[in-house]
Amino acid sequence: MGSSRNRVLIFAAIFLCLFFHFPSQTVAMSRAKSLEITAKICKRTGNIKVCLQVLLSRPQALFRYDLMAMAENAIQLSRKESNDTVNFFNNLASSKDTNPALKLVLKSCISNFKEGFMFLNLSGLEGRTATFDMHNAYDQATACETDLSANKVAIDLVAARIKKWKDVFSVAMATAGVLEDSLPIPE
Repeated sequence: MGSSRNRVLIFAAIFLCLFFHFPSQTVAMSRAKSLEITAKICKRTGNIKVCLQVLLSRPQALFRYDLMAMAENAIQLSRKESNDTVNFFNNLASSKDTNPALKLVLKSCISNFKEGFMFLNLSGLEGRTATFDMHNAYDQATACETDLSANKVAIDLVAARIKKWKDVFSVAMATAGVLEDSLPIPE
């Protein structure tokens, strides 16, 4: 009788291990869909490595297997990066080590990124206007770069900060574009 009970326990242990180790067909299909969506998004960015880094920075959103969740995540990351960029320019402009002649253009960049931040909103995702709004945010970043260039400001840290913003932004823009393409066209 003892050996029969042991067999049942061993069988149950093996079954549970296999059950938890191998995903269900539904989960496997959802993961495949998530990977398909990720490929579409990253193809649009032009830099697959950066795209994957951005998307995987919050893997919980990536593995919800939902394009809307991925778009919300990407826009939230872009908003965070915009805020970090504003803080970067604030710190640079308020530093006593910064050349006073540069402070005006740095404050202009602060204004540009704050204005651009307002265009990075989630409400445009459902109304098919997210990419339009995001183009406006990008225009603000470009205005900052134009001001920097016109004033002959060439600081490696500034260029790196703007590049980081553009990298995250490109993923948000691509994700919003894939989402908008998947929505039915209103009649």
